[in-house]
Amino acid sequence: MIAAALWAAPALAQGDQTSSACAGEGGVTLDQRIAACDAIIAAGRETPQNLAYAHNNRGGAYYYKGEVARAVAEYDQAIKLNPGYTDAYNNRCWAGAVLGRVQQAIEDCGRVLHMYNVANIFENRGLAHLKMGQFDRAFDDYDLALRLDGPRPDLLFGRGLARLKKGDAGGAADVAAAKALNAKIAEEFASYGVK
Repeated sequence: MIAAALWAAPALAQGDQTSSACAGEGGVTLDQRIAACDAIIAAGRETPQNLAYAHNNRGGAYYYKGEVARAVAEYDQAIKLNPGYTDAYNNRCWAGAVLGRVQQAIEDCGRVLHMYNVANIFENRGLAHLKMGQFDRAFDDYDLALRLDGPRPDLLFGRGLARLKKGDAGGAADVAAAKALNAKIAEEFASYGVK
């Protein structure tokens, strides 16, 4: 669920192989990705923009390792280095929502939505709204994401939960459709702290 790149990533001067590994290219493991980003950051030869990119990539690797708080710290550092880095804000939105830092998550997604109208950002903010108990807003975000990206299990399930929590029995159809596409979608949402 971490944000897809919204534009081309900056080229890192550290070396093609290390840069590619930090970006997660070439089938590297998460630990190899972290090590490559570590090398780029430790070398201290990159521009702030490229260092932000390395921190953001390292944050993504930590997120997928299940170290969500560590991922958020990496996104924080990426934003500190490059305050206009929308991918880092969007990633921090998602990871923050997963951690329960929902107000910050909503602010981060709002910042990105001023520039991009992408389903992933609405999805991320929808999760934060679900966790805050703002079910009308969660419904709106998931509904917009579905209109932009089509029927995906995560979007259908999020919208269905929002509808059910609002007392709209029609949400059961969304939940059923989501489970037909991904039988483990309820478990996935439970891992985010949403049931």
